Amino acid sequence: MSVNRENVIWKSRNGTWGIGFYDYYQTGEDYEWDVEYDYSCFNFASVGHVSEDAAHAAWRGANPGGSTIYSEPSAETDRFDEMAAKFLAEQRERQPTGYRF
Repeated sequence: MSVNRENVIWKSRNGTWGIGFYDYYQTGEDYEWDVEYDYSCFNFASVGHVSEDAAHAAWRGANPGGSTIYSEPSAETDRFDEMAAKFLAEQRERQPTGYRF
């Protein structure tokens, strides 16, 4: 199964790789195509991977139909790192005490 969802895979300045799916909201009846994206935040992120392939493999959902790849660290990838850090911090705050994330 595939569901088109915009996402990025990037190489951070520390040499590790991350993946992030942009947050979105549905605007019509078609779950796959009637969506608007919020490019300022992620609704899924995973970082610290040893390769682009490992970052890609961290996603366990439906096939997103492709990814935009950033192979060189830049101001844009710095922004992705910040977005991922914010998302992951919010996820940790939602976990019950004693849960290891």
